Amino acid sequence: MKKTVLFLILSLVMMGCNDKKKETVSEDKIQKIQRKDIVAGAPTDCENNPIMKSLRSMSHSEREKWLNKYGEAICMYDLYSCIENIHFIHDTVFRRLARQHSRNTTGIKLYELPWKDLESFIKKEGIKCYDAYIAFDIDAENNKVSLRKTPFSTTEATYSIPLFEGIKKVHGNIQTIYVTDAVVGKKVISKERIIFKVKDASGNFFHYDISDDPAIMNM
Repeated sequence: MKKTVLFLILSLVMMGCNDKKKETVSEDKIQKIQRKDIVAGAPTDCENNPIMKSLRSMSHSEREKWLNKYGEAICMYDLYSCIENIHFIHDTVFRRLARQHSRNTTGIKLYELPWKDLESFIKKEGIKCYDAYIAFDIDAENNKVSLRKTPFSTTEATYSIPLFEGIKKVHGNIQTIYVTDAVVGKKVISKERIIFKVKDASGNFFHYDISDDPAIMNM
């Protein structure tokens, strides 16, 4: 498998060298670039990484198939922080998405889970890289959240192991994860999803969104 992935990477590098097209720099992309200077451990060159550039050029379905077959490359070449950077959002965006959900109209309801419980669940289920994803199931009546191993889905919020690895790599000692309901989407299409934020040992919070498009959101 490693030889196959290595050959794939070499091919992507060649594609990157031949790619002379100009990319449109969106507002979201500018946010990611600015963030590199203010968050310790944030990725340094995700914009020009051949794997990430190739993934950005693929369609939604192509990315899903690629990750199912070659997702090991993300982990093998330690691109965790790039995945973290993709899903990072500012707290104002987090609050806006959360407040659009009917459960959060008078205040954002957060459901707490120790980070160590997440890590224990991943270890227990034996999930590695893109073998499977994690879904959060909220029990609003009992004020609880549980974890579920699941394939990638476009009908619910699913999070990859590389995302959690990226959060840990960028921010270090994460203590707690807080999830909440949200309404996400663009233009006239909106969907109920789950978003989350994490707290580190110093009490700092970092916020994340979800995409129906695997691995790629705001790059």
